[in-house]
Amino acid sequence: MATIMVPLDGSSFAEHAVPVAGGIARASGARIHLVQVHETPLVAAAPDMMVPYDAKWDATVRRQEQEYLQGMANRIAERWGVSARAELVDGPSAMALSAYAREMEIDTIVMTTHGRGGLSRVWLGSVADGVIRRSGVPVLVLRPETEAVDMDAELRPRHVLIPMDGSDLARGVLERAVWLGSLFGARYTLLRIALPVPLIRAPFPASSDTEFLEKVIGEQHDLAQRDLEEAAAPLRERGLDVEVVVVSEPIPASAILNYATTNAVDLIAIATHGRGGWSRLALGSVADKVLRGATMPVLLYRPPATNGHERAREDSAVQQAG
Repeated sequence: MATIMVPLDGSSFAEHAVPVAGGIARASGARIHLVQVHETPLVAAAPDMMVPYDAKWDATVRRQEQEYLQGMANRIAERWGVSARAELVDGPSAMALSAYAREMEIDTIVMTTHGRGGLSRVWLGSVADGVIRRSGVPVLVLRPETEAVDMDAELRPRHVLIPMDGSDLARGVLERAVWLGSLFGARYTLLRIALPVPLIRAPFPASSDTEFLEKVIGEQHDLAQRDLEEAAAPLRERGLDVEVVVVSEPIPASAILNYATTNAVDLIAIATHGRGGWSRLALGSVADKVLRGATMPVLLYRPPATNGHERAREDSAVQQAG
């Protein structure tokens, strides 16, 4: 990793991402980009009409935002000894942030949910959703529980949970999670959720009794175990501490969260738009539910849109989300 982007909006809530990014940058030698989306100030010209402030007001606000970012960049340099760049961008928030990430070849984005101000309504379905969908890089999403920022609250993951579903995409998040965890000597758990009831087309064979169903479920479990062992093997060859776990549960998101909370997991890394055991693994589905229910940071990764039609749909969705 060479570059980390931290979207800010002037709120202390968004600033919870700063110590996390600072700690990672210090451990890895990465450079931080602090980015804020400038929104032209509006004033009520009539009860039902808003118009932009004049150019002088806009210039004043822009200067204040730039000074805020530069001040934060100076704090980062002093506290963590890493380089921090302050950038003000224009445009709809999600698209502007994603465009900056692509242009500057950002490796990872660290951001909070439920920000205020310029990143108001930062949550899945809004700006954070748009950034995750469009940026094509891992996004480390934080859910601060307090408004006050603790600059000592760095992320030092010791146990990283990586849900797998047998797809190439799920494996795609593996190296990103391992890189982050390796900075702090983390151990890893590769988790596979196997459905407890096999999907067998009717009519069932004559031997479809309890014994037959248990046999099929057992075969599913063994197949999942072998797949995880195959994924874990090259990591273990690198000297990493990797455990594989197969859990039979009907609701994948609940199973992931239950395992995380009962096994001292402090980071979940999950890919979106996976295939295989969790078809349509996407925001709004398993990954969305995991992020909403997790009490620890979640690293989400979704590859960039693969065609123009998909990108156009995402543009429209982001614009509608505001």
